[in-house]
Amino acid sequence: MPPARSDLFSIGEFSRVSKMSVKTLRFYDERGLFKPGHIDSKSGYRYYSSAQLAEANLIRLLRSLELPLEDIQLFLRERDPEAQRALLESHREGLERRLEEYRSIVSSIERLVAAGGHELSRQVGLKELAAQFIMGVRFNTTYEKLDDAIGLAFGEIFALLGEKGEFPAGPPLSIYYGEEWDESNIEMELCVPVIRPIGGRDRVNGRELPGGLVVSTLHMGPYHEIAEAYQALELWAKEQGYVYTGPPREVYLVGPDQVDDEADLRTEVMFPLSKSHKS
Repeated sequence: MPPARSDLFSIGEFSRVSKMSVKTLRFYDERGLFKPGHIDSKSGYRYYSSAQLAEANLIRLLRSLELPLEDIQLFLRERDPEAQRALLESHREGLERRLEEYRSIVSSIERLVAAGGHELSRQVGLKELAAQFIMGVRFNTTYEKLDDAIGLAFGEIFALLGEKGEFPAGPPLSIYYGEEWDESNIEMELCVPVIRPIGGRDRVNGRELPGGLVVSTLHMGPYHEIAEAYQALELWAKEQGYVYTGPPREVYLVGPDQVDDEADLRTEVMFPLSKSHKS
């Protein structure tokens, strides 16, 4: 039995007054986000006090803003109001970026619908690439964390180049590994071309990227439409009887740090190919 206190609620009662489901309250307890005020040592039943209602209201509002649980924990631990406001402001900026992305995706959907399923014209061609020295970071991430992972990797590469007094010898690029696309486990390498071999450090690795025959196409516009470039290359290779011999590369000819409108982004997508035709 719980202690004889009139301000204690069973988990079911607290669910009703807090507008949080019992399942959610148990989940928050397991994650260490919101613990019961009392747990009966014999039955294991959870009890909450009326003093916890204010914190429950705060958590519910923060979740309504789609704030991740980890950030909510940081917010609750933080006692400085300015630091709390800074955390909320950072999240607001992220929501605004997502809203802009949603608008862009809606525009892409409208464009595809307007096309009526007809094939969109795209120039595809073959070319020979020379071998290139690069500084790269290879890592695994998820689609949700892709932007942050890319920013971190490029930051490490450019920091090392700056320390060594070296400069990029061309636009940055990425290499995507794996036979299939898996949003929950993306394996990729972020690379910056350099003019000569340079030793790496920590995650940054210096190596030579092999050259050879590639099929490529220019993608103009936002990254969420880049699948169309891959599709064009795949269809072309099948029709012409070529086979891929390595992972695809994306070369960021014009990146987001160079333009305000993502419609002005320019990305070359390429696949290494076998020089011999299929029989």
